[in-house]
Amino acid sequence: MTRLVRDLLRAENISYHQIDSRVKAVSSLSKKIDSKNNKYTDLSQITDLVGIRIITYLGSEVDLVNDVLTKEFTIDTKNSIDKRELETNVFGYRSLHLIVSLDDGRCKLAEYKQYVDLKCEIQIRSILQHAWAEIEHDLGYKSALSVPQNYTRSFNRLAALLESADIEFVRLKKELMEYEGSVGELIQDTPEDDLSNIS
Repeated sequence: MTRLVRDLLRAENISYHQIDSRVKAVSSLSKKIDSKNNKYTDLSQITDLVGIRIITYLGSEVDLVNDVLTKEFTIDTKNSIDKRELETNVFGYRSLHLIVSLDDGRCKLAEYKQYVDLKCEIQIRSILQHAWAEIEHDLGYKSALSVPQNYTRSFNRLAALLESADIEFVRLKKELMEYEGSVGELIQDTPEDDLSNIS
């Protein structure tokens, strides 16, 4: 799955910071099954046996990755969740979680037939969203219910700063691309002019 995801993103010229993957440990799988009181009767019902995390550079690139995956895989919309959609007064963990399986066309290929019933959880988030999630996890922050209000406010302020930084990086990239385009046009239109003062 990791190799396939890398190939698909490369084919669309989508750059990313990092792709991590893991197969659920037997002990973790056992706990999950026990905690669900016989909810599962077959391994194919467990959606996160395989997990992949795609870390993009910018928040806007999460949607580009999502578009590719949605086109190339069958998406289990019932179990997928967009954790970027927070209420307007809430800051914190943001990530897109997709539950995917191979589409019918790919399942017919010999190299993929053995994975027909496999579901995989793919998490997509930006570097700054990932930084928040990792620090939050490292500090053991769970929810406002278990942490005094002043600490919760501090977490929210930091989350808001990272979210703002993500938005500003997206804006800056867009403006730089527009600037590069306008400089090219100016050079073409007036090649004899000194362009060192263009702003």
